[in-house]
Amino acid sequence: MSFKFHFCGCVRNERGDFAQRLSDIWDEMIELVEVKSVADFWDEFSDIMFGMGRLVGYFKGLPYVRFWGDNSCIEKKMQRMREYGCTRSKRHLRCGMCPSK
Repeated sequence: MSFKFHFCGCVRNERGDFAQRLSDIWDEMIELVEVKSVADFWDEFSDIMFGMGRLVGYFKGLPYVRFWGDNSCIEKKMQRMREYGCTRSKRHLRCGMCPSK
């Protein structure tokens, strides 16, 4: 899948250190074991793969590197960027705005 996509600052800057990237993967793994449907399983699995791409990106000095299985997560983040200009879910917004702004 080839695409042109720009992340908001939530991915590029604020959540960039190694420990935070590992923590994000761990959080997604916890969510994975709590799912109640196959669709939710694949959604959380894709979030974990996105986290792995963030971890690999850390070693390359990049915010993210495409990773196998991340398509669903990427599509979800692209939709969020189109809707409200942030890759994170609405519950993480501050007064309806991206926290990185």
